[in-house]
Amino acid sequence: MVRFRHIPPTQFLKGFEAAARLESFSRAAEELGLSQSAISHQMRLLEGHIGQPLFLRIGREVRLTDAGRDYQRTVRQCLELMEAGYRRLEPYRKPGSVVIYAPRDFARRWLLHRLPDLTGTVPACEPWLDTSGVPVDFETMEVDLAIVHADEPPEGHECLLLARDRLSPLGAPDQVRGLRGPGDLVGMPLIHCEHELGWADWLTRAGLETERIWQGSNFSDGDLALAAAELGQGIALGSLPLAQTALAGGLLVQPFAETIETRRAWYALSTPDRLADADVRAAWAWLGKQI
Repeated sequence: MVRFRHIPPTQFLKGFEAAARLESFSRAAEELGLSQSAISHQMRLLEGHIGQPLFLRIGREVRLTDAGRDYQRTVRQCLELMEAGYRRLEPYRKPGSVVIYAPRDFARRWLLHRLPDLTGTVPACEPWLDTSGVPVDFETMEVDLAIVHADEPPEGHECLLLARDRLSPLGAPDQVRGLRGPGDLVGMPLIHCEHELGWADWLTRAGLETERIWQGSNFSDGDLALAAAELGQGIALGSLPLAQTALAGGLLVQPFAETIETRRAWYALSTPDRLADADVRAAWAWLGKQI
């Protein structure tokens, strides 16, 4: 069975969209650089293809039939979708384009602040960040480098260990100013994130016996958890690799030295065929220097 057999030629759809929007074959022809007779002929062929009148012809003007108005909505949506798909291909056509996949929190907190250094070190590199969150598959995806948060790097890839994930209390300067010891955290507004370890684990590491800690806001996104802490909404048990820039800039403070290390780490992945490209290889070398 032939798929899409009811779809007419694209030039007919473009002509129909213009004529329906402008309510004139002559104005549609002018917009598309065609003759009025060519547009008129296309619309008759389109109506014959569909088997349904789309226009009421009133002198020099045209009006859409009810079926025409219905079809106009469909055609406009399809053409806009095709145009958007074409625009999404632009990065693939750019020389030096390097597609870097990364989870959103890592891209926002770690990678984004380092992009000027990447482009300064590798001037030919045009980074394109993909934070879609879909599982990485180098065989089916247009991705050159991928950052993953995992217990172990997946087999069959070139791999760089970027950072072991360690957690520690983090807060805005005003929020942590009065803290003298870990015990002062009990009763404070705490920010929770979906780590494998939580506040009870850190407090135990710090030598405190306490019931499970539930109070405070909960986030599934590490970036938002750190942003809430920066705004003074509480103390976050945050990822130190992700908070590195905020700590250096004074937006966050680590009041206690105690940390807990999760089983997970941030790894950079690629494949030999991707690294055969000079720009991808240079970006990979730059990543290796960030360790």
